[in-house]
Amino acid sequence: MSAATAALVLSLSVLATSPAGSRLAGELDAAGLTRRIAQEKGRVVLLNFWATWCEPCREEFPSLSRLQKSYEGRGLRVLGVSTDLSSQLTAVERFLAAQKPAFPNYRKAAGGDDQDFIESVDKSWGGELPFSVLYARSGSKAAVLSGKQSYSDLEREVRKLLGSSS
Repeated sequence: MSAATAALVLSLSVLATSPAGSRLAGELDAAGLTRRIAQEKGRVVLLNFWATWCEPCREEFPSLSRLQKSYEGRGLRVLGVSTDLSSQLTAVERFLAAQKPAFPNYRKAAGGDDQDFIESVDKSWGGELPFSVLYARSGSKAAVLSGKQSYSDLEREVRKLLGSSS
C-alpha cells in the first residue's frame, strides 16, 4: 500500500469515528496510534495523553498549544489523546472548546484491554497522567515524560530533537 493510500485509509477511519461537530479528530486504538505517528515521519512528534479529570493534565495543556504554535514551522507536531471514558465525552468537548488547542486531539478508542494499549505506547508507562512521548524525525521514540511538565522542560526536550539549543 502506498503512503498516500495509507494516509487516505487512516483519514477515512478517523473521520468515521469522529461525530459531526466534534472537536476531536477521532478515536485511536493502539494500531491507529502507531499509524498516526508514522504519518508524521520527518517531524518531531510530542504525543500527550491527558484526561479532563486530571488537574495536572489541564494545567499542562496550554503549554502544549504554545509549543505547537512556537515550533510548528520548525517541524514539531503535537498530538493529544484523551483517555476519558465515553461517558465523559461532553466534558472532553467542553474542555477542547475552552482551550482551543493548536493541535489535533483524539480519544482513546473504547474497548480493548487498557493495559495492552498502555504497553503499546511505552512498556514503562504505568498509566499515570499526564504522560508524553517524544518521537524523533525518524519516527523512533526519543524520550518519555511522566507527570506534568513545565513549558521550559518541554521546550528543552523538543529543541534537542529539532536540532537547536537556542
